[in-house]
Amino acid sequence: MTSASSARPRRAAALPAEERRQTIINAVLPLLVERGADLTTREIASAVGVAEGTLFRVFEDKAALLRAAAQTLLDPDRSRRALSEIDTELPLDAMVSTVADQLLHSVGQVMSILMALRGSSASAQPGKPHRHGPPEFVRAWHQGLSDGLTELFGRYRAELRVEPERAALLMRALLFGSRQPWTDQSLALTGQEIASVLLTGVAVEAQSR
Repeated sequence: MTSASSARPRRAAALPAEERRQTIINAVLPLLVERGADLTTREIASAVGVAEGTLFRVFEDKAALLRAAAQTLLDPDRSRRALSEIDTELPLDAMVSTVADQLLHSVGQVMSILMALRGSSASAQPGKPHRHGPPEFVRAWHQGLSDGLTELFGRYRAELRVEPERAALLMRALLFGSRQPWTDQSLALTGQEIASVLLTGVAVEAQSR
């Protein structure tokens, strides 16, 4: 006869520390985009399937957890790699439209996460006084995005009226301006609209006036 103790289901083996950490981060990212700073550690623990206390054995506090999730999403090397894989044979307008479509979703996520970081005071380095401006990893992500776009526009230098770096800055302004969390998202620009405005502007052509 099987004893009660032997019939009891075995506990799943504990995950290695780094794997557990990444599992938590992966669960946090979509929740953070959806809920922002209102996201609770109870909701996070429920999504991961662990006790709330487990979170704090991996991360010092909620701010540290949100910061780690943001750093995972805002990986400058990943951004540069994605942009470097854009088809080099595309015409300029098709390239801009393709890149804009690729970036719009991630920019929306980034904006939501940056608002959550600000709301939770997660942007302050643990043990260090809060300073104005974004954390260093956010600056690095912006720089990586700027570098990748500048390199892309550099391929089309002969077709541009401005330097590639300026074209990259203008595109970033359109991308981020279109995805501000407090704006009416029914008016959000599409990739094609961003390409049209960036390359031809909004005014009627001179010969048509």
